[in-house]
Amino acid sequence: MIKIITDTACDLPAELAARYGVRQLPMNITFGADTFADQETITTEDFYDRLVSSGEFPTTSYPSLGLYQMAVDEELAAGNQVVVITIASALSGCYASVKVLLEDYPKDKVALFDSKSATLGQGAIVLAAARMVADGATFEELQQALPGLIERSRGYGAINNLEYLAKGGRISGTAATLAKALNIKPIINVCADGSLEVAQKVRGMGKGLAWIKNRVQEDGTDFRNTTLFVSYILQKDSAEKLLAELQQEMQLGEVILCPVGPTVGVHLGPGCVALFYLRP
Repeated sequence: MIKIITDTACDLPAELAARYGVRQLPMNITFGADTFADQETITTEDFYDRLVSSGEFPTTSYPSLGLYQMAVDEELAAGNQVVVITIASALSGCYASVKVLLEDYPKDKVALFDSKSATLGQGAIVLAAARMVADGATFEELQQALPGLIERSRGYGAINNLEYLAKGGRISGTAATLAKALNIKPIINVCADGSLEVAQKVRGMGKGLAWIKNRVQEDGTDFRNTTLFVSYILQKDSAEKLLAELQQEMQLGEVILCPVGPTVGVHLGPGCVALFYLRP
């Protein structure tokens, strides 16, 4: 059997991870003196409650190498082969550290991949890989397919609140204040290497959501053979409205409506609406 190990930065809903036997190792979230294990000792809902109410800006870090080693060793001891898929190396040191950890493991038993993405862009890759395993793909076939899955991953998000981008140092406080005064909303794009960039700036969240919708449609309007993740941070109603428009204008297959988790959400802040998918 092949087991997939990833980190909770992928934001894959727990029920899907459980259905396909995906092991999600918890990212660490630190508020002041308090450190939590993502999805184990703090939920996404509790995270955003504290983020908004406390005024503290948390830090995040990847799972300990001890957790990775224990998870891989347990799967190998059970007779399984292992594929590890990490958060983008452009966003975290996780991939580089795990690569060193796994250097001496047998290459026919353990493989490591940089997702070059995060949140549900990473989740889309993990889910597609897990479904390949469920459909009977071999270890070799999965390794051959993953670079293509990674290349197809796309993600776009409209940001309603620039305060957290400023707190995280991704834009200046002056720029955030000016953008707020002018009602400017940046569109975040997940680049090919997994880094985040401002792809566009528009006035008003309505125009931001329209930009995302139009950009996705540039990849086609027939999404019946791919999964579309419609994601949000404390703005589920806007995500549902966007989804309704997409359903009217496109041919959709599987759609998963779920929140962006803490790892990336801390930088995007409340009010984000995003779309993630593997390009058809």
